Amino acid sequence: MIFGLALPVLIVMGGAAWDLQRAAVARSYAQDAADAAVLAAAASRGQELEDMTAVVDDYVAHNLDRRYLQGEPTHVVDEPQPAHLRVQLRGSVPSMFLGIIGIQEMPVVVSATATRGAAEEVELALVLDNTWSMSDRDSSGTVKIDALKSASRLLVNELMQRDDGKVRIAVVPYADYVNVGTSNRSQPWVSVPADYSTTSPRTCQTITSERRCTRGAPRTCTRSVDGVSETYDCTPSTCTDQPVTPYERCSGGGTTHYRWYGCVASRTEGVMRLNDAHPEKPYPGLLATSQNCLSPILPLTDRRTDVLSTINGLVVRVGGYRPLTYIPSGLIWGVNVLSPTAPFEQGDPYHDANRKPRKILVLMTDGENTLRYDPSNGRHTTPSTNGNSGQQQLRATNNDTAAICEYARSRNIEVFTVALAVSSGTARDLLQGCASDSEHYFDARDTAALGGAFASIAASINRVRLVE
Repeated sequence: MIFGLALPVLIVMGGAAWDLQRAAVARSYAQDAADAAVLAAAASRGQELEDMTAVVDDYVAHNLDRRYLQGEPTHVVDEPQPAHLRVQLRGSVPSMFLGIIGIQEMPVVVSATATRGAAEEVELALVLDNTWSMSDRDSSGTVKIDALKSASRLLVNELMQRDDGKVRIAVVPYADYVNVGTSNRSQPWVSVPADYSTTSPRTCQTITSERRCTRGAPRTCTRSVDGVSETYDCTPSTCTDQPVTPYERCSGGGTTHYRWYGCVASRTEGVMRLNDAHPEKPYPGLLATSQNCLSPILPLTDRRTDVLSTINGLVVRVGGYRPLTYIPSGLIWGVNVLSPTAPFEQGDPYHDANRKPRKILVLMTDGENTLRYDPSNGRHTTPSTNGNSGQQQLRATNNDTAAICEYARSRNIEVFTVALAVSSGTARDLLQGCASDSEHYFDARDTAALGGAFASIAASINRVRLVE
């Protein structure tokens, strides 16, 4: 009789244990799904809560094990504090035995929080386009170089959150050439001729006629300089030589000074222009009558103020010099600043991809290559005006670009590429091919998207982990 009276209780208790076990299993599956979903969202390119919520939605829809849950579980995504993302998932497990005592379902509530923490042990080279086309404005009226400065500052501030020296950043502005800094003139890795001056002889001649011109109907023409359209006066003139009272005209006698402004050409031996091998072979320094390269390189440093100051000082013009585009120059110096050998030796040794520090190169450009490599002197010059020959020369420049990217990747350097309003499909394909993979390539169609691209790069570099 006692056993008979106790049997229903024992049945309920045994069934309750079974129900509770099923709820525990459901909770475990739900927790796994929440953990994975929040990590996927935190590591994604999304910066807005709406974008990261979409990642969570998609992950939960395809990966949550619903064998023990009834109905459609719900989840909420929020940001409880800066750089943190939280997913709360709610569902229920139908009771099989507890229903006897009025408990029809058991709640399942789990939560997971991930953080995009500060990056650890990173060496990063920012290879930034400073060509004349960066002076142009996009459809919103924003100057491209200003947008680049803003996006670069965002990335730097995200990565250098701590003053512990574990994140070091170099800045490599590039255009026709790269400026390695005049303070490095005596370094063995650059070969700079001595400055010199020339004085032309003064000559005089007797003038008996002068050319007189009459302007025709006013006309304005348009031309493109590194992708930037500009107008100029192209009014035709009719000219004739007319006699004048003879007089003496003299010219010459002036002095021209040739100096080094920090500009370097490419190395000419074999394929040394495409890698950092043989650091004992110097880069040729270029003498000129005026500066034809822009802001100097900032080598790897952990001083955030120095990095931001260099970014703020970027320019796209010096005097009348309006630079064109030669991407290989920027790329190889991006490799050089990360290299453990000369020219700059601040980089740690190369190693396999699983060891620290993490070496990263970010290449940004708003156009395509417009210059060719001259193997006779390493200079970057205008392609031939002959259509076929000129196109072959530009293809060779593109091939050099791809080869340097391939070399960087072979040294376990992660390569991010960012195209800003690049209209050429060939150029976009080149940049995508240069990146480590499709997730490392960003096609920013305007200056607003440029900021998002740099923010996404910062997010992917920063360490993502669960905090609860």
